[in-house]
Amino acid sequence: MRVKDSLEYLSESTRQAILHEQTKRYQIAEEQDLTARLLDPAFIGRVWEQADELERTVIRLFVTKATRGFFSKRTWERETAKEHRHLSVGLTKLRRLGLILTVRKMWSEIGYLMPQEVREQFTNQMLPKASLAFVSLSKTLPYYISAGRGIHLDLFGLLLFIRDNQIPITQKGSIHRRMSQKMLPLLSFTDEHVKGIVIPPLDQEHREGLSLTIVLDIALRLGLVYRKERELVLDLNRTKQWLHQPPLVRWEEMYQLVMEQFLPHGDWWEFFIQLMRQVPVEQWCSIHEQLRMLKEAGFPLPDHAEELIVEQWMHLLLGLGWIQLGLDEERGVFWRWSSLPRLSSEEGWFVDPTGAITIPPLVPLLDVWEISRFCQLQFDGQLIRGELQARLLQSYLAQGGTEEQVIEKLRVSCVHPLPESLIEVVSQWARTARQIQMEPYFLVRTAHAGFLEEWREIPDFRSFLTQVISPTSFLIPYSQEKELIRLLRHFGYEPQVLSHVASASKELQPHQNSQAGNKGLLLIERPWDGYAIENTFPEQNEQIAALPKMWTKHFQSYHPQSMRDLFKRAIELKLEVEIQQSGKEKLRGLPTEVRLEMGYWMVTIAGQGGKQGYRLDNIERVRIVVPEYLY
Repeated sequence: MRVKDSLEYLSESTRQAILHEQTKRYQIAEEQDLTARLLDPAFIGRVWEQADELERTVIRLFVTKATRGFFSKRTWERETAKEHRHLSVGLTKLRRLGLILTVRKMWSEIGYLMPQEVREQFTNQMLPKASLAFVSLSKTLPYYISAGRGIHLDLFGLLLFIRDNQIPITQKGSIHRRMSQKMLPLLSFTDEHVKGIVIPPLDQEHREGLSLTIVLDIALRLGLVYRKERELVLDLNRTKQWLHQPPLVRWEEMYQLVMEQFLPHGDWWEFFIQLMRQVPVEQWCSIHEQLRMLKEAGFPLPDHAEELIVEQWMHLLLGLGWIQLGLDEERGVFWRWSSLPRLSSEEGWFVDPTGAITIPPLVPLLDVWEISRFCQLQFDGQLIRGELQARLLQSYLAQGGTEEQVIEKLRVSCVHPLPESLIEVVSQWARTARQIQMEPYFLVRTAHAGFLEEWREIPDFRSFLTQVISPTSFLIPYSQEKELIRLLRHFGYEPQVLSHVASASKELQPHQNSQAGNKGLLLIERPWDGYAIENTFPEQNEQIAALPKMWTKHFQSYHPQSMRDLFKRAIELKLEVEIQQSGKEKLRGLPTEVRLEMGYWMVTIAGQGGKQGYRLDNIERVRIVVPEYLY
């Protein structure tokens, strides 16, 4: 879970308490809100440098042992069984700093979560230098699986198809097989790229067409398409916003989504992902060397880690067009980031007199989308090839487009003046398109001819009476509907707007996608699913704070039942006690057992001389000893 998402659940008072704790601990003067503070690498670096041994041990546990930064309370207690009391102190300190948050299930099961960016920054503090695995390769052998053209281009082609076709959805929420077979060839991301994925539920999914399922899942989560009844529909506004994003912003958004959804579960994967993040674009790296570095630095890795990384993660990134893979002569696997998906859009296209358009990789995708209404597009590797077609152009004009818009959309990203012969062809096709025109209009019908005769005498009405078709009827464009209704009511008329007409006008309004960015086709479980962030600021040591003050502050006698409770709580918290028997010196030790023996209550205490049993009846005074570091 990301910092921004997790902090939304905390009240303002809880956030301020955390900020105050950070300021008090680190003497921070600069004004930052809690989100900015936790995302600041300088702050996390200071935390790591100044952490005490307990805190550093807890951080290491959350980095190296916690699945995606999450521990259930049960798992935490199991991991810290030998030093639970001490490490719980470190945990509480980090919780008070907001670096670890408390989560709770409805039935009160507790867990602890270190937000993603915090964990990533701590991981960076512990990782070896990425440059140790950099290699200079004069030549690499081609990899046996080819790279995808780029998920941004695959999505682009898929969105065009969804825009221009009806995509029915089955009762189970999947795409009909017949339609899937039409959509699969649109992708360069293939089933071969994802055959190694074993994350539930992907390990139960049919492998045929799994690549299309993943791409559609991404499109749904980005809000580019949404489910409308039993159909998959394009969200045009959200799609244009996405296409308008700078390539690097678009890449980061998709990378985070893919990592959160499709990175295999487990703790060790993220060490490698963080190491990848440190590698400059176009720099070749040895996978074998990177894994060796991690192992030597103390990060736990399984056997066959290299094989798992390649099959379950690298092939996925290769299919998305984000990395390149290569082999050396010993068949060692090397990888590097591809720069193309992240480079700024700065190129234009080329148009020849026949209407053929050559579109290089760095042309703004929004411009390509605009001409797709009257150009047939086809992908050729990283290039897009377009062809101006009479049928598509005439369809575009019939839907309200103009000849001038076509010329301008072609001109906007063209690196040279448009050929005059092409402009003439467009004009000729436009004249043909205008020979028969069909446009939507409202029919306004009156009870008798007197209405129209009366309105002709009123100047405000004349602009609405340009298309009279009978003494009692006239047509108005859709755009004039609301203004005419307002005018009629102003002059004392009450028009009857039939329901089917009203609904027809609503269809012209953009549909609001209420599901943008929500559920995809795949329900991939995360470790913290079912837990909610708890709005709490923990006491410095909650368990110690919960003890009655007299048990820790006063050396005194107690009722037999209270004394038994005191010893049992000390045993549970692994805290030493101080006792004094009648007429004897004080003793100090760690209680280990309270039991009933031969009718007498006994406590066993481990002290300097070993374990010794004492009758509670003989203990006159007792106190729980709390070490200074627990306060």
